[in-house]
Amino acid sequence: MQATDTHEFQKERIIRIVDEMAPGKVVEFDDASTFIRFRVRDPFLNINLTEVSGEWIPSELADKSDDWLRRFINSLANGKI
Repeated sequence: MQATDTHEFQKERIIRIVDEMAPGKVVEFDDASTFIRFRVRDPFLNINLTEVSGEWIPSELADKSDDWLRRFINSLANGKI
């Protein structure tokens, strides 16, 4: 396993990309899952800005580019980000 294949690395990567796309918004992870599953929320309006991501194995996300991840998050947002 490479360092980029870890849960922690991929979670930090998602947070970094969301912060670039939507500063001030919060990424919430479902920590009960063994996979990475997340949504983006607006903490001030207390609403979800994205649908739930589905479950991802960290190595699957590691194989995707940052640009792919931006497009994926944008598609989950349905125009809200």
